[in-house]
Amino acid sequence: MTQPSRFARAVTVGLIAFVVSPALGILQTGGAARATAFSPAGAPNQQSRISALQAPQKMYIAMIMHPLAPFGIVTTPAQLAITKAQADRGAEPSRSAVKSLLQHADQALSAKPCAVALYTTSAGDTCLNQASEGAFVLAMTYWLTGDPRYSAKAADFIHVWSNTLVQIDAGDDQAQLDWSRFAPALIWGAELLDGAPGWTAADRQKLTAVLVSVALPQGKLAATRTNNWADAGNLLRLSIAVYANLPGERNAAIADWKTMLDGVRQSDGSWQYGMLPDGSLAEENRRGSAGLSYNQGALSLKTVFAEILRRQGDGSLYSYRTPRGVGLKNGWDFLAAQVVNANSGACTWPYTPDHCVDYSNRSGWEIAYAYWHAPAYLGPLALHRPYQWSDWADPGYSTVMFGALNINGT
Repeated sequence: MTQPSRFARAVTVGLIAFVVSPALGILQTGGAARATAFSPAGAPNQQSRISALQAPQKMYIAMIMHPLAPFGIVTTPAQLAITKAQADRGAEPSRSAVKSLLQHADQALSAKPCAVALYTTSAGDTCLNQASEGAFVLAMTYWLTGDPRYSAKAADFIHVWSNTLVQIDAGDDQAQLDWSRFAPALIWGAELLDGAPGWTAADRQKLTAVLVSVALPQGKLAATRTNNWADAGNLLRLSIAVYANLPGERNAAIADWKTMLDGVRQSDGSWQYGMLPDGSLAEENRRGSAGLSYNQGALSLKTVFAEILRRQGDGSLYSYRTPRGVGLKNGWDFLAAQVVNANSGACTWPYTPDHCVDYSNRSGWEIAYAYWHAPAYLGPLALHRPYQWSDWADPGYSTVMFGALNINGT
C-alpha cells in the first residue's frame, strides 16, 4: 500500500498585503517596523526613508500556510478507516483491536490530564505517560468515529503539557528515558489532531516550541547511551524532527540509528554493542531472564523508527545491513521462535546459564509482519493480539495501525 509522504503535502504560499500609514504611527524613526531602502554601501537611503514616512506603503509578507491535515507520522486517517471497515465486518484482528481501542478511549475521556512545570520522574512520569497514551488513543479514535469529544479530549492531554512545562530537571537522568519512551506517542497523537475539532494551528505552534526547546535535548542525551535508551532517544528525536520539520536533526538521528545497529568496531577487530550475527542485541542480552523483553523492546523502537522514515519516502532502513551483515529482519527472525518457546516453557535462550528466559511480547511484531509477512511472526502475534499500551511508544496499539496493512507494497 502506497503511503503518503511528509513532503507531498499541499503547501500554500500566500502574500498578505498590509497598508502601513504614518497616521497609525507604525513607521517611526528607530521603530522595528520601519521601511527603508538601502544604498549599495549598506546605509539607509535618506530620501527613500523620508518618502516612506510621508506616504502609506503596501508591503507583501510571504507566509507559508500548511493546511491542517494529518500526513501520518505512524498512521493516517485513511489507514485507520481500513481497519474500521474490517472491524465493522467482524474481521480479525481488526474487530478486537478497534474494540480494545474504543474501550481505552472511553476510559481516557473521563481521566483528568495533569502536568508539572519542573519535570522530574518522581513528580511527572505518571502524568506524562497518561498524556502520551491518552492523546494517541483519543486522536486515533476520533478518526475512527468522527466524534469531536475524542479530539477535544486528546487536545486537552497535550495542552496541559504545552501550557505547563517549563523545564526538565537536568540532574534526573531517568527523565531522559521517560521523555524518550512516552512522548513520541504524544507527538503522533498531536499530528493526527491536525484539522480536528479542539486543535488549532496555534496549538501546534506552541507544542512545537516546547518539544524543540525542552523535550528534544532529552532525546539527544538518551541517544548517547548504547542500549535501549538510545533507541528511545533516537525515536523521540526523529518524531520531533518530522513534526517540527528539522531536517538536520532527522539526519543526525538516522546516523545514530545506524551506529546503534552497527556497534563500534575495536582495534582488535571485535565489536562493542550493536546487533550480533544471530540477530540479538548485545547490550540487551546482558539482562538475564529479562533479555527477551529488552531485545524485543529495543528492536521495536528501531523498527518504528524505520517505519516513520519510510513514511517520509525513505524505506532504506528496512533493508539496511550492518558491517556484520545483519539488519532488522534478522532480529525479528531470531526472536520469533524465542517468544513462542518462552511462552511454552521451553528453554532455548542462548544468553542465560540455564537457557531460560521470561516470556514477553512487544508491539513491534505488527510492524514486522505488515512489512515482511514472514509466517514465523504469526506465532508471537497469535499469542498477544490486539496490542495495547505497554508504557512505551513501541509503538503501542499497533494492531489497530498495522494489523490490516501490507506496508511493503509487495
